[in-house]
Amino acid sequence: MLMALIVPVIAACGGQQTAQPTAAPAPTTAPAPTAAPAQTTAPAPTAAPAQTTAPAPTAAPAPTAASTTDYASLQGDILVDGSSTVYPVTAAAAEEFSKLAQNVRVSVGISGTGGGFKKFCNGETDISNASRPISQEEQEACAKNGIEFIELPVAYDGLSVIVSPQNDWVTCLTVAELKKMWEPEAQGVITNWKQIRDSFPDRPLALFGAGTDSGTFDYFTEAINGKAKASRGDYQATEDDNVTIVGVSGDVNAIGYLGYAYVVENPGKIKPIAIDGGKGCVEPSFETIANGTYIPLSRPLFIYVNKKAAERPEVQAFVNYYLSPEFTPIIQTPQVGYVKLSDQLYAAIAKRFNDRVVGTLVRPGEEVGLTLDRYLTGELPSSVPTFDYTKLSGDILIDGSSTVYPVTAAAAEEFSKLAQNVRVSVGISGTGGGFKKFCNGETDISNASRPISQEEQEACAKNGIEFIELPVAYDGLSVIVSPQNDWVTCLTVAELKKMWEPEAQGVITNWKQIRDSFPDRPLALFGAGTDSGTFDYFTEAINGKAKASRGDYQATEDDNVTIVGVSGDVNAIGYLGYAYVVENPGKIKPIAIDGGKGCVEPSFETIANGTYIPLSRPLFIYVNKKAAERPEVQAFVNYYLSPEFTPIIQTPQVGYVKLSDQLYAAIAKRFNDRVVGTLVKPGEEVGLTLDRYLGK
Repeated sequence: MLMALIVPVIAACGGQQTAQPTAAPAPTTAPAPTAAPAQTTAPAPTAAPAQTTAPAPTAAPAPTAASTTDYASLQGDILVDGSSTVYPVTAAAAEEFSKLAQNVRVSVGISGTGGGFKKFCNGETDISNASRPISQEEQEACAKNGIEFIELPVAYDGLSVIVSPQNDWVTCLTVAELKKMWEPEAQGVITNWKQIRDSFPDRPLALFGAGTDSGTFDYFTEAINGKAKASRGDYQATEDDNVTIVGVSGDVNAIGYLGYAYVVENPGKIKPIAIDGGKGCVEPSFETIANGTYIPLSRPLFIYVNKKAAERPEVQAFVNYYLSPEFTPIIQTPQVGYVKLSDQLYAAIAKRFNDRVVGTLVRPGEEVGLTLDRYLTGELPSSVPTFDYTKLSGDILIDGSSTVYPVTAAAAEEFSKLAQNVRVSVGISGTGGGFKKFCNGETDISNASRPISQEEQEACAKNGIEFIELPVAYDGLSVIVSPQNDWVTCLTVAELKKMWEPEAQGVITNWKQIRDSFPDRPLALFGAGTDSGTFDYFTEAINGKAKASRGDYQATEDDNVTIVGVSGDVNAIGYLGYAYVVENPGKIKPIAIDGGKGCVEPSFETIANGTYIPLSRPLFIYVNKKAAERPEVQAFVNYYLSPEFTPIIQTPQVGYVKLSDQLYAAIAKRFNDRVVGTLVKPGEEVGLTLDRYLGK
């Protein structure tokens, strides 16, 4: 057997190892297999055993990095760890490579995908085997330690559900039945086969599956239970699929899941069952995994290469051999047991490696149903659904914040050029007034310059309105005076509070009371109305409590009224969204704010880099979930969040700061997945960051 010659370094979950089946890697403590035993320290044997599978190609392949390498000159150690699912592929590549490069030792360990990434991101290994894409948290761990990685898909797997061959009652399970068996709510409740299907016998249910550090665990729980890592905990968990083989094969009541290679390598010891993913019962096989009919458990497998390690000749040679026509046909043989990619894909992936292209091409949430066409182009596919704009019609009703109005109005105007039979009406009632209409079911979308409040959430719930929360831009709430005002260029937060706090009403009425160097002039105040999110945010950021404000000022829900009032009165001061500053050059003068680190004026740059404090803030739209099912609303919101529109946000025509493309992609996915509710807790409004919408 191919893998008997490779040195496995296995970190299995759950303590002591048990004797393993002949499939896949045997742990170092298990009885030696009948094939040549693995050496624990010495390099692989110099005599190459005859290859019994993967017939030689009939025509010589085109020259590749693998076929032109001087293997005799290579030496060194390559450390690989991670997924037990990917182990058979990498172990086979290591064995075949050792026949060519006899002075290079490739050590392949098993710590599970998560455990492998921990070592990899700590700089302990050169290559990490992974049965799922790297997570956001793992990317951050790598970045923290200065580890850049190259992501390389290497094969397809069909995650397989298995029972004992003595089990004569189950041949197929639906996804719903698997979920009933494995969801968190099943713990201690679903304990008998008869509870899964009434025709099944009254027998105890014995469960075996992947450990929580395993990519197989993450993928199975996401595909079956709808959320990665959402699983019952009362099962035999292990990072080593051989433990599952032994457990299931020896218990007629057992069921488990693992990579397809272990099914191929253990004929007669375990029985794979068909899965009904909605289109009938389909068994895992080379053919059904390759043609995409085995759903939802088909998935790509990966290796991740440390970019610094990739500069070493022995690592370059090994990875190029791994992806070459000399090795890849072996992947789809009983000795390895997975489905190879197309030659075109392997060529593109090898180029990705040799060009040292770092980073991932997989967005959060794309793991299930992931296709690999993106590795042909080297670019992320659009996450936005496509729409035939000419077929769309209807009305979309929007109301709310005057601050968010310029963004949504610009999106509506641009969208109307594409979907000429859709009318988007955008009103201004202030954030609070907009939520009143929205939670009464009067509007489809609500503009908001602050997150939805607890009271507003309760009002929506009372009327059966579910909402999808979508950040759309950053604003820098701006304090403005007349251009004729020649005495103030900067105010501290304490001075603003002295001017605007409730105790100032009828007391602080003169500029000289704010700062002794200011002239003896009356103070004329303009600001947002009490239904405005701008009012809520300003009072929270400056006075320390939302809605805590003096009342003797000119209040309005329409920022244009503030523009007119301040521009026409040299003694006036007011506050509003930055877009109104950008759109009114010469009419008003923004002043700098000292939030404790010196005077900083609002600008695209200072709002984006977070130095304009404490008045930088995100802006939102809230979409009625029921309205989101209408094609015209889907098209409008996806356009709003798309690269076709979002650059317009950060122009003088709109005047706000756009989010990152990564954030817009994650937020669009939130909308298209119809994720309801808020991600903002009470009290988090001031200083709110948006990493949480990336899943952090």
